[in-house]
Amino acid sequence: MKKTIYIVAAVVIIAAALTGVILIQPSNKPQTVTLSQGFEDGLGVWVKGADVPADPNHPGQNVNWTINVVANQSYAGNHSAQFYINGLQDDGTIWLTRNLTLTPDTARNVTVSFQLWSSSESFNTLANVVAYIGTKNATSEGDFQVIGAANQAAGWKSYSYSVEVETGASGNVNVALGISAVWETHMTYYIDDIVVTAV
Repeated sequence: MKKTIYIVAAVVIIAAALTGVILIQPSNKPQTVTLSQGFEDGLGVWVKGADVPADPNHPGQNVNWTINVVANQSYAGNHSAQFYINGLQDDGTIWLTRNLTLTPDTARNVTVSFQLWSSSESFNTLANVVAYIGTKNATSEGDFQVIGAANQAAGWKSYSYSVEVETGASGNVNVALGISAVWETHMTYYIDDIVVTAV
């Protein structure tokens, strides 16, 4: 009887040990990466980019645009990124972009979400909110996906864009977000509280 009890106990211990080994095996799935960006210390790793038309009033020059960190609007903290573009030519896209270094040769679902401030709500689309996620750098307006109109609300509104990306041999993924003019007017918007997640 005692021998049977010892055998059962030994089996239970071995099973528990094996289960423990199985449970502590590292997963082959890459860890979730989450990167947050406010603008309390400037643009950080984000880089400005633009694809804008020529200015007919100033031959040889493109229309004016700027992306600057300012303190007059913010969603979190005291600063945000101000996007301004002269949209009188009914054209032009400006953006911020950054690179992520992820596990090479994996499929990752990458999401960028952020807050955008508009001075007013409008039934007319004055500008589109655009984003890009991919393994190449965004270099032109055609690289971007429209994710919504910029004047959907007066004040702050949340926007989000997700793409499944094959990271390739380098593991580099580019994320970009911005605005694209579609109405003949000067326009200013603010972006804050950017969160990039790769799962």
